[in-house]
Amino acid sequence: MAGLAKKLNAVHANSVNISVGRLDWTAFPWDRHPETEAVPGRDHVADAISALATDGSGQRRKITLTIDLLVPGWISKQPGVAGINFDGTRSADFASVSALSTGPVGDRLVDLVADVTKRCHPDAVALTELMFENNTYGGDDRNSYRAATGATDWPRTANGDIDVNNPSIGAWRSGAIAALVTRAAAAAHANGATLDMDVRASWTDPELDRQVNGHDYGLLAAAADRLVVWDYFGLNAKPAGYSGDLARAMAARPGRFAISVGLWADQGAIGAADLVAGLEAAAAGGAQAVAVTPASMMTDEAWQALGKAWA
Repeated sequence: MAGLAKKLNAVHANSVNISVGRLDWTAFPWDRHPETEAVPGRDHVADAISALATDGSGQRRKITLTIDLLVPGWISKQPGVAGINFDGTRSADFASVSALSTGPVGDRLVDLVADVTKRCHPDAVALTELMFENNTYGGDDRNSYRAATGATDWPRTANGDIDVNNPSIGAWRSGAIAALVTRAAAAAHANGATLDMDVRASWTDPELDRQVNGHDYGLLAAAADRLVVWDYFGLNAKPAGYSGDLARAMAARPGRFAISVGLWADQGAIGAADLVAGLEAAAAGGAQAVAVTPASMMTDEAWQALGKAWA
């Protein structure tokens, strides 16, 4: 941890995101759910905050605690909370819409936001991996869809299959996520923290959102304090300059946002030059904040390039 702190100092980082884990696996002792502790009695979150919360000159960094919404451990013990695909298969990682919106997964998220903000006093909490793929078609989710839309069944194609591309499904998913984010934000605000929401970017048009995954930017901007756009251009065959396109499109929308440049690429990681180019393009495009993820993939070359760019 001391080595990471030194590198953050060298690049003049003024904020840091620290993972607290998932709803079924926490990096700190959670009194309400002790069965989730990664190492009983060990508070890795407090250790990380202690090591990283101030820079070398004694200035405090903004601390954001990230909660991952994948729940593989929970699903392995209680399969009923899992989302179900249109082909009937059960997700190993993603909860269903109903488990998140009116069920135990959403309730535990709100509890965790409340507990971790009270315990750790962060500046913000961030929600990541809160989205849907095709795992939203179980019986409970069908009832949720029917209640939200007034429909009697899923939308269907001419051959009777579920029309997974019907806009009403994206609208229903987005409404469910926005309602949960509103609850989580209220829990964060009660303890003096704000709430960030990670969202997927569009790789066909930077002005579009990802409603099909539940990420209607308009709804989420009204529910969260800030949207954090996953700018993973290395995984999506886009140049680093696309970061600027995303930032300009987000700057034209209401609400606060940040651009998070991911180091992942189709093969390995993006290079240091592309990392800096992406960050500079995002800043030039009007990003209110820029970030790099994950720290574990940062090479010495990337740290050096980042330090020069920031200087």
